[in-house]
Amino acid sequence: MPAIHIDRLIQQIQTIFEPESPGPIFRENFRSLLEVHANLAYRPGVEIQRKSFVPKLHLAPIVMHHLQQQFSSLAKTKPELALEYADQLWIEDLYEARFFSAVILGSLPIHYNHEVIERFVAWGSKISEKEIHQVLFKYGTQNIKQSSATKWLDTIQSWVDSNAVPQAITAIYALQTLINDPSFLNLPKVFRILTPLFSMNNRRITTGLTLLIDDLALISPIETSHYLSNLLLSTSYSTPKLIVRKSMKSFPENEQKKLRTALSNLPDIET
Repeated sequence: MPAIHIDRLIQQIQTIFEPESPGPIFRENFRSLLEVHANLAYRPGVEIQRKSFVPKLHLAPIVMHHLQQQFSSLAKTKPELALEYADQLWIEDLYEARFFSAVILGSLPIHYNHEVIERFVAWGSKISEKEIHQVLFKYGTQNIKQSSATKWLDTIQSWVDSNAVPQAITAIYALQTLINDPSFLNLPKVFRILTPLFSMNNRRITTGLTLLIDDLALISPIETSHYLSNLLLSTSYSTPKLIVRKSMKSFPENEQKKLRTALSNLPDIET
């Protein structure tokens, strides 16, 4: 890939940000800029190909850095325009475009939290790619998390309490991103939040919960198997049984034995 001249890059970025353009025009100009800097020679390994189904342009880190700074600054100084750009960029089925949409959301002033949370549900509930969820809920929640240590968990809790399917799906994806953050340690709170979701009879919710339990099994297998064993004993819903069976192989052998015992102690169930 050719060397990137910083002065030229900054000039190119300024060209699409100044003067201000309507959202659709900005999106076209921005896509053209990304394509100029796309690493067309990049060839991912087989494992990466299997894990990622999201189209990427593989921009150089220096390009990503300067664009991230530009979008973050725009969100702080001209939030309405930045929101319009975020909506336009999210339309693009492209990792980099959606990454910068999330950066904008995470950089907006606190009094835009309502608009940000609306987009979490509107966007997060309609996509299934884990990689995009991680971007949306990692970068898009920066200001919410900084304003209050518990505010983000309270927001997720409110989605679960709503009993609405889009909000429930969004809550699952948000929790999945949260538990994969090494700095997050409050798994008991996560278990309390997700428990009501097991009563919702919806295929996407069941699939999301299964993936979430798979991750929890890798992060804290003993704590997760203990939670599931108690859940199996305290509920008559079929979803916990289904998910435990599907996620069994994600647990170490000792925890698998505990879960099989819990299943075998249930009435009228095949183990």
